[in-house]
Amino acid sequence: MKFKNSTTLLVISLLTLIFTAQVSQAQNSRPQPSNNNNNQNTANNNWANFTNIQTQFMQGCVGNQNPDPAKLRIKRNFCQCALNVYKTRYTPQIFAQINALASKVGQDGPRLVNLMVKPELDRCSAQTNYVP
Repeated sequence: MKFKNSTTLLVISLLTLIFTAQVSQAQNSRPQPSNNNNNQNTANNNWANFTNIQTQFMQGCVGNQNPDPAKLRIKRNFCQCALNVYKTRYTPQIFAQINALASKVGQDGPRLVNLMVKPELDRCSAQTNYVP
């Protein structure tokens, strides 16, 4: 999955801003009693609480092109597989930090992120018959 267009960088930048705000907000909240920390950590690590990030990832991955419906379905399946890779491997907060650093690197940032999960993305390619 190659990210070459400005839309993808915009999505990554937006993800960074959203996650940075959420992480900053979490750091500024008052500490919870120790018996509630596990519940709080579970809630913060639950990707269901970050549906906007997932939507933005899918939009950036699929792109704005209008290929034929069969190719679009294959690409969407690949992008969903890739999203699942990130969700399985990283918490939303770690994913935000990775995106923030990738944005600072510039055009090579997304390639670096893809390299970090290359074996999983190769499996996604094999499952979906989509070659980025």
